[in-house]
Amino acid sequence: MHLGLIIPSSNTVMEEELNNYVTVHSTRISLYNVDEESLKKMNEELSKALELITDCHPDVIVYGCTSGSFVEDVEEILHKWLVPGVTTSHAVVSALHTLDAHTISVATPYINALNKREKAFLESHGFTVRDIKGLGFLDNTEIGKQLPQTAYDLAKSLKKSDVTFISCTNFKTFDIISDLEKEINTPVVSSNSASLWKAFELAPTNTTISKTTSRKPFYLGKLLEEYL
Repeated sequence: MHLGLIIPSSNTVMEEELNNYVTVHSTRISLYNVDEESLKKMNEELSKALELITDCHPDVIVYGCTSGSFVEDVEEILHKWLVPGVTTSHAVVSALHTLDAHTISVATPYINALNKREKAFLESHGFTVRDIKGLGFLDNTEIGKQLPQTAYDLAKSLKKSDVTFISCTNFKTFDIISDLEKEINTPVVSSNSASLWKAFELAPTNTTISKTTSRKPFYLGKLLEEYL
């Protein structure tokens, strides 16, 4: 699958994690700090980025920014184009419903103000957020420097819920999702695993999905192992 990916300019993680499974064609929009004002400013560039990314004729488009797509509802901007598309935050909502989650616990690298916005967003879609913890990072490049173990330890410290969600496309998670699921005995979804899963779900019917011929086996938790 050829994935058209729109990401913040300071994101150093999402392309690397997804490129093991699909062919990624990306374009970037401006973001340095992860706060509401900066995210809304970044969203002003989304329409132009969509215009550019469609030039390479991707099978699916993903707007790969969780916080940028929950501080404002930009989903309809993607639907103006003929190519199937989704934002990360709506991919997460779809994934959580697929896993039949009613209660969720959320690990984020964000500041408290964004955690409050994310909690409200998730609750507006019918979930009960039992726990949410953030690391307080404002600088997005610092989020990208965190080791996967950071996400693992933070998620492990949360109260038990139906599903554990690790938020942020610039937060490394692919190396720890499967092990974390086994340890806490709960499905684990990250922003990047939900985005990848939803991209496969939206892909045209002539796009082949094969776990055996993929560049890397799917060891990304229950979502991708059971619901593709």
